[in-house]
Amino acid sequence: MSTKTVAYDVIIAGAGPTGLMLAGELAMAGVRCRVVERREDRTRESRALGLHGRTMEVLNMRGLAEEVLARANPIPQVRVSLGHSLFDMSRLATDYGQLTIIPQGETEEILEKRATDLGVAVDRGVALTGCRQNGPVVHCTLEQNGKVWEESASWLVGCDGSRSRVREAMGAEFTGATYPYTIIVADVRLGTPLDDQLLIRVGRAGLVVATDFGNGWYRMGVIDRDKPWSDEPVTLDEVERTLAKLFGRNMRPSEPLWTSRFHIQERQASFYRQGRMLIAGDAAHVHSPLGGQGLNLGIQDAMNLGWKLGAVVGGRASDDLLDTFELERRRVSQGVIKVTDIATRMMTSDRLPARIARRTVMSVASRIPATHRTAVGHLSGIATRYPTMASAVGASPLTGTRVPDLRVAGHGAPVRIHEALRHGGFVLIDREDGAPLLPAVAEGDGRLVRIGGRIVADSGPWNKPEVVLIRPDGYCAWAGPRARARQELALACRRWVQS
Repeated sequence: MSTKTVAYDVIIAGAGPTGLMLAGELAMAGVRCRVVERREDRTRESRALGLHGRTMEVLNMRGLAEEVLARANPIPQVRVSLGHSLFDMSRLATDYGQLTIIPQGETEEILEKRATDLGVAVDRGVALTGCRQNGPVVHCTLEQNGKVWEESASWLVGCDGSRSRVREAMGAEFTGATYPYTIIVADVRLGTPLDDQLLIRVGRAGLVVATDFGNGWYRMGVIDRDKPWSDEPVTLDEVERTLAKLFGRNMRPSEPLWTSRFHIQERQASFYRQGRMLIAGDAAHVHSPLGGQGLNLGIQDAMNLGWKLGAVVGGRASDDLLDTFELERRRVSQGVIKVTDIATRMMTSDRLPARIARRTVMSVASRIPATHRTAVGHLSGIATRYPTMASAVGASPLTGTRVPDLRVAGHGAPVRIHEALRHGGFVLIDREDGAPLLPAVAEGDGRLVRIGGRIVADSGPWNKPEVVLIRPDGYCAWAGPRARARQELALACRRWVQS
């Protein structure tokens, strides 16, 4: 086995959406980054296909949302057959009140182009087969076409899926369970049209999630409680029979683009970091696909980790900052695992108490306004907050929450927050034009953009604070009155901007 020393700060294993998003974030921070991917080509199947509201906001912060929307089918409403419950995401306080339907391969294409434009090397057909740490260096064993060699980097991030080699090398357990039933997925045309673009049909035999691609094809995700596991490929005849059983009529599926069969699992890694090795996305957590959260969790993992690892590699922060990645994102993934587990078991059970519970829960969640807002807020990721941040500085209940795409009016035209965040650093909103509140170094090297002016229009609680410090991932690092800003904002800066 040969040995190479390559001038990369970070090697990322896995060129799925999580790895590509992370690569782009690191490159924007000036990090020399390489992505290795065992697959020869980008994903051609639709696979994970739904981007929720918060993920679209994240992509907008990097100037990618418009291209995604140009290729996508935005669906604002989800109908559940139980009592004709309707969940309306267009009511969310965001420009992306929808589920944005786009095949995973196209999402990867957009993210890969951004990463390579920023100088990232993406090498396909290269498998990471092993890794080990030696002080400040991680040694990676790579293989391509029977050739094996070793390369080194300062950091390694495993975005290499549920069977992660990086997680295995870290010694992290992947605890959880496998459900007693399987899911069949088929992208097909339907001869019997549906009235809804996104329908969850629930019955005593199981459930089916029907999603409209907007181009004549539908994704049909089916859980049939009575269907045993099979290693055989999914056939069109099997899809037709299963859909007829769950819909009560022949849906006449045809022209399958992709079919698959897999077990549903819920698992969480026991830790996300071991020294200079980290994991994100499916390497760190997997769960039931009900709700379409997996792709979204991975992209948001990458957004959270990217600016932090970039600051550590660039010498602007100690590696203690990386501990906040697991503290913040593990809580989110745990919540998703818990909710999707309850929902999946409740939706697929044939027991009378479960049937009563799911009809009651769906009715309450869809028809009571406050409950409806809570349900779609958490489903979309809009309601996600990082409470560990609030305990650190505690100036405002806004600390740790997602900052909307506010319009701030200063001396010129109004500035949109998502556009201001596209440089990949922090943004400071300061209503007054007084002396700068942050150390000159933070503003002088491009890591922070200062916006003077007031927030335009009714933005709820965001109209109140005079000063708001926004992290590169669009979460509030500190908010409060200017009179308290000099002391408390300095503490927030030491925690987030410069350690």
